[in-house]
Amino acid sequence: MQPRFVASLIGLSLYSVALVAQTSIPNPPKPPDTPSAVHRLYVEDQEDTKTIKDEATDAEYLQRVKVRQQTLRTMLAAGQVTSGEDFLDAAFIFQHGDTAADCLFAHILAMEAMARGRASARWIAAATLDRYLQFSKQPQVFGTQYIMDSTHPVHVAGAPFPSGRTLEPYNEAFLSDSVRAEFCVPALAQQKQNIAKFNAGKWPRETMRLSCP
Repeated sequence: MQPRFVASLIGLSLYSVALVAQTSIPNPPKPPDTPSAVHRLYVEDQEDTKTIKDEATDAEYLQRVKVRQQTLRTMLAAGQVTSGEDFLDAAFIFQHGDTAADCLFAHILAMEAMARGRASARWIAAATLDRYLQFSKQPQVFGTQYIMDSTHPVHVAGAPFPSGRTLEPYNEAFLSDSVRAEFCVPALAQQKQNIAKFNAGKWPRETMRLSCP
């Protein structure tokens, strides 16, 4: 890799992070032992991805996402999002939006989480950048997004998805595997094995990201 590239990526993102940080409390106090309001929104969001989407239309699901996002924007403006954990949870919520702006904002939140000591935010930082590129009609560069591909139907009883997946459009040569590893993203060869598993009716959950400290 090109360590210079990582420095550049982080530098550009942290420049944007300053816009978010301006709404935050400097030198935030130690977060309480009880779950924060942001984390409760995160838990609700995760539960919705497991249950609500099966029972409601996509429009209803996205409406719930947008309500959470608006709540977070209000909290950010009031300086109520303070810890690295809060920014990390907020990034996961915003990346479930359906616009390029949602994904760009999620990327900024993820980088702020990193700046506040949450090194584990590296994967969501990569994933939100890939999603932003996709919504902007550009190829992803890390390979975090396994997109539904109706040209590869899966005819396996009990398969977790009705169709296969693809990484395309994907600029595979833009990053080296060493850069991907720094952002907790598996190597290109592993990503292609994951696609093969998807298209065989399996869900390669354990190999879709690397362990992050």
